[in-house]
Amino acid sequence: MSIDQHVARRIKGKRMALGLSEDDIAKAIGVERGQVMEYERATARIPADHLLRLSQFMDVPISYFFPSAPFPGD
Repeated sequence: MSIDQHVARRIKGKRMALGLSEDDIAKAIGVERGQVMEYERATARIPADHLLRLSQFMDVPISYFFPSAPFPGD
């Protein structure tokens, strides 16, 4: 699994745990729903400013989205 896939899984998992829709996330970070879908599928890399807004909206530290150990090859 790549770092992008890991971040994508953490975004989707936290969104679902909080009972939020993709539309809720899109509004919170200022993008279209389709872009959120791409972030959650790791077909698009989430920009740092979007990830920061998302961490604030979800009330988690930005480090929540990242692994504690480096990924091989990243």
